[in-house]
Amino acid sequence: MAKKIFIGVAWPYVNGALHVGHLAGYMLPADIFARYCRFKGYETVMVSGADCHGSPITIEAEKKGITPEKLIAIYYPKILSLIKKYNISFDIFTSTTTTIHKKNVQRFFINLLRNGYIFKRDSYQFFSVTKKKFLPDRYIEGQCKYCQALQQRADQCDVCGRLLEPQDLLNPYDKLTKEAIELRKTEHYAFDLGQFESELKKFIQQANHWRKWVKRESLGFLKEGLKARDITRDILWGVKLPVKDIPKDLLLKNISQKRFYVWFEAVIGYVSATMELSQYIKNDKNYWQEIWFNKDWQHYYFMGKDNLIFHTILWPAELLGQRENYNLPFFPAVNNFLLFNEQKFSKSRGVMIDALSLAKRFDPDLIRFYITAIMPENKDTNFQWENLEKVINTELVNKISNFIHRVAVFYLKNFDNSFTNNDIENEIIKNIKRFYASMDFNLEHCKFLNYYKNLIDYIDFANNYLTQKAPWHLIHNERHKALKIIVNALQLIYSLRLPLALIMPTTEEKITKMFGFDKISVQVNKDNFQFEKIPYCKFKNKNINPLFAKVNLE
Repeated sequence: MAKKIFIGVAWPYVNGALHVGHLAGYMLPADIFARYCRFKGYETVMVSGADCHGSPITIEAEKKGITPEKLIAIYYPKILSLIKKYNISFDIFTSTTTTIHKKNVQRFFINLLRNGYIFKRDSYQFFSVTKKKFLPDRYIEGQCKYCQALQQRADQCDVCGRLLEPQDLLNPYDKLTKEAIELRKTEHYAFDLGQFESELKKFIQQANHWRKWVKRESLGFLKEGLKARDITRDILWGVKLPVKDIPKDLLLKNISQKRFYVWFEAVIGYVSATMELSQYIKNDKNYWQEIWFNKDWQHYYFMGKDNLIFHTILWPAELLGQRENYNLPFFPAVNNFLLFNEQKFSKSRGVMIDALSLAKRFDPDLIRFYITAIMPENKDTNFQWENLEKVINTELVNKISNFIHRVAVFYLKNFDNSFTNNDIENEIIKNIKRFYASMDFNLEHCKFLNYYKNLIDYIDFANNYLTQKAPWHLIHNERHKALKIIVNALQLIYSLRLPLALIMPTTEEKITKMFGFDKISVQVNKDNFQFEKIPYCKFKNKNINPLFAKVNLE
């Protein structure tokens, strides 16, 4: 039976243009994995959406002097354009503003409340005396009391990764006005995470297939003990609380002025998106239940490491708290940070390369290739313009594009679509199968850097084969041998399409069209990518240009 794979991709805030870090952190690795799963014939669903609520949205709207709705109207279409430009193959990309999502969040909350995991309490929130109102966490900056890092938010330290309570921030100030602020009491709902400690510990300890560092950091948070965490905030932009469904004795003071905290609400979007997919795309209102309650489904999540705790501890706790036997995360594919000039990409701090603008400057497949080469899978990596030029010119142009161009031109010039596939060498077949098996293993385990290395090893083998056999020396006196060599080279191109299609889908389509090949067949119910002998090669256009030219950034 074919596998069933759910892929949840982190939801970007709609408070500005998305940067290259978003592509490297979660969008591109998720897309590579989704394409792989579909080629393997797995039943695959990949979802995400725009995170439209919370203080990141209101801060940016306030800066621009517009409403949050107008801000979303500006940036949401740009995210959709980016997804299209970079060929990110979502089954659905929605937003947290849908009615389905709002009702779903309220449903999750009521279930947690009824099951005894939510309670109300007096907590402290920062208050601006000047503005005469409570300020959400992202309006606040200060110093982390644990690692002493400056300019950290009131909910999480980006440097040490700890979740913070307001009192954990030293010397706090209003981010927009730079004025000092004070802590004041306010009543909120809290999620009693401590009740899930033993369940979560057992769940994570048994996850031996997780990346070692992800498992280590997740268990590290549990060692410190889980504290109750507020799930509401004094803010007017967000999902409203279901007042009519809450017992009167559990209603908060000033409940109409409160909304769900975005950390609690946004992850529920994974379920909401599948509900929307079921209703409007699959035309099967019960399909989402198949994804979330059928244990045959494996759930993968893609995110940057600043979202690790939300997906390995907080989201599983929300699912467990429903007591409906939801599928828990099978594999959190957490990436480290992609840096720029040794700094973390940050929209709010102006450290960024606009991913949409980059797609206008370069072929998006070229950027997909480079990001795969420097994927921050196991450690932080640095985006460098000089390195981009080097990787593209050395690996993509000199090795891949040049090999394909040399073979195509030589074949057309000397044989004009004469073709026989009877002479594919056993050594060629053996090596293709070996590369396929290695690539398949690495993709199955979300080892994208190893997969990229496999791809480069493959093309190195192809180039070495062509150089050693040198058909140009045989063309005049041993024409039949030259044809045999070039057909074997065509076989290497034919088989190269499958691994290349995951990173560079548009480029693979160009190669397929150029050589007159059929589309790549789905590898249904197969343990490994399957070797297929090249059936034919039929160029329709004899004017062959290289796929890519060298990049010169001077």
